[in-house]
Amino acid sequence: MRDVRKNKAYFENFIEYQKIRIDKKVEKLKEADEAKKQRILVSLTGYEIDLLKAEFSIGAPIEKMRTLLCDSIDVVFQYQNITQDDLLTLLSLSVIVSEKKNVYKLIEKNKEIISNNRLLNYLSSYLCGNATIWDKNIFLPDEFDGLNKVFDENDKVSAMKEYLLNWYDNHSEYAWYNSHLSDSETYCGYWSFEAAAITKILDLKDNNLNISEFYPCIKKNH
Repeated sequence: MRDVRKNKAYFENFIEYQKIRIDKKVEKLKEADEAKKQRILVSLTGYEIDLLKAEFSIGAPIEKMRTLLCDSIDVVFQYQNITQDDLLTLLSLSVIVSEKKNVYKLIEKNKEIISNNRLLNYLSSYLCGNATIWDKNIFLPDEFDGLNKVFDENDKVSAMKEYLLNWYDNHSEYAWYNSHLSDSETYCGYWSFEAAAITKILDLKDNNLNISEFYPCIKKNH
């Protein structure tokens, strides 16, 4: 278990439920025309992202996360209107588990979104084997503003710790915020996957970052 807010039984039930929902949606895709297919993919993409987060929360090892990630990318690749947040999760996890081959098609398909987001652009450059530049001429959503300090400061680990300290509150407008308090069992974990991805790219020592409840350490408990 990596999560601290829910127990193993909760996540086992959540994961099983998500798998059932995904299977049903995938079956519907087979007989849908393109317009209906895109409508189905709205919810299916959300299910796939939530499953990835829940599997990580329950403690899935890196090999399983890589397999699940590739499966999710294959599904989400069909979606024409992926959100920046979902794309960030997929790109960040790809960096974390060293999955560069399968994610390339997702990057190619969503070049326009990626090119207009500083964080997505940085991660995709790394995944494509290009020079990684934190380009401040590219837009960055306010909730990720703290990452600028990570690239500006000499003590990047301390800057990342500060970013993680404010990470949850900086996402207060997101739909998943405070979901662990809900009775509808929509909680799948709070993880700053982008923090771990950047830490890996910059080759920072993350021992001190593991104290953050939002830092997704892939090696924890394994």
